[in-house]
Amino acid sequence: MVRLSLIVCLMFGSICNLLAQVSIPFAFISEDENKLIRENDSVKFFTASGDTSNMVCINEEASYYKLYNKNLKLLIEGAYILEGDKYWLDGKWTEHYETGKVKITGYYRRSKPVGTWQEFYPNGKIMDIYNYAIIVDNGEMASCLSGSYQEYYQNGKLKINGFYSATLVQAIDTQIVVDPVTGNEKAVITKHPDFHNTKTGPWEYYSETGELEKKVDY
Repeated sequence: MVRLSLIVCLMFGSICNLLAQVSIPFAFISEDENKLIRENDSVKFFTASGDTSNMVCINEEASYYKLYNKNLKLLIEGAYILEGDKYWLDGKWTEHYETGKVKITGYYRRSKPVGTWQEFYPNGKIMDIYNYAIIVDNGEMASCLSGSYQEYYQNGKLKINGFYSATLVQAIDTQIVVDPVTGNEKAVITKHPDFHNTKTGPWEYYSETGELEKKVDY
């Protein structure tokens, strides 16, 4: 089955500025899928999914996850909740450079980013700061980049300053399926509401020396 996706804005003349949703890797599937290395009390150590040279530490009592590389350097850590066989990222999560410095940090709610997130350069200086809003529509929970946004140069100077708002869009999904009777392919179209980030208000762009280069109003 082939799936094609098309996003159509409901607001006439608006442009959807789509940024990839922040994602911290979770290198664990289940106790059956990941090889157990050792365990003590409520802590279990497994071979990581993907790069099997890494090791996952699952603290079942604290519902806390850690990912180490082959040199036992901490790469990722965060809280989770377990429902059946489903792991949800829930709480504060942090990804580290191999030097130990923080690479990215923020909060998840049932695997959706929420609140303020920060990313850092390898030298430890801030790279950008942005925010995610949780939106509940018809009982469905969505996460969307919304609120103030700042991006910085490696020298610490402000590069971009702006604001995102959550925009309601209509998502149209087209699935190409094969009719089991005739063997012919046919398109099945479904529609559902979705939210995407849109630049709103004044956006300021600065040079590395701190001078305002341009200002754009959206």
